[in-house]
Amino acid sequence: MKKLLAIIAATIFFSGLANAFNITAELKGGILLPSERAFGDIYGDEMIMMYGGEISIGIFGPLEAWLEGSYSLQKGKLSLTQEETKLKIIPTGAGLKFRFPVEELDFYVGVGLNYYRYEEYNPLGNVKENALGYIGKLGVSKKITGGLLIGFYIDYSYAKLKPADFRVNIGGFHVGWRLGYEF
Repeated sequence: MKKLLAIIAATIFFSGLANAFNITAELKGGILLPSERAFGDIYGDEMIMMYGGEISIGIFGPLEAWLEGSYSLQKGKLSLTQEETKLKIIPTGAGLKFRFPVEELDFYVGVGLNYYRYEEYNPLGNVKENALGYIGKLGVSKKITGGLLIGFYIDYSYAKLKPADFRVNIGGFHVGWRLGYEF
């Protein structure tokens, strides 16, 4: 009888956990608005396009853990010689976010750490640097049908690295769209 009660209790417990752990997978696309003027001098005042994905897993109630990765490749010209230069930024990160629904919209606010891979290629030489930084996240999404959702986000990231004889913040505001599915 004890074994039967233990099996019933475990079944109820684990079925509740399965419902609590919602999983959301998203594709993201947007722009990075760098906070450093040096980016504008070299890569123009154009916005830097970034593409990536994010997975969120419900932990407890409205609290979620998230993992994300993005990719950006931008071309520009060196300030003095006007020779072509290429910039690649690959941020990956993880953190927590708090979701709160308001009528048909689902808002969130979050924080986390990002690891940045910075690569720059030009005739003067190649630079490969890494930096650890932080990120703050705000966003909203709306379910379209079933688990399919669309949304908008604005993030701010900060990470200092030294690609030459000076330090720069390779972060800034990230603004974009999200398309995902909640399982």
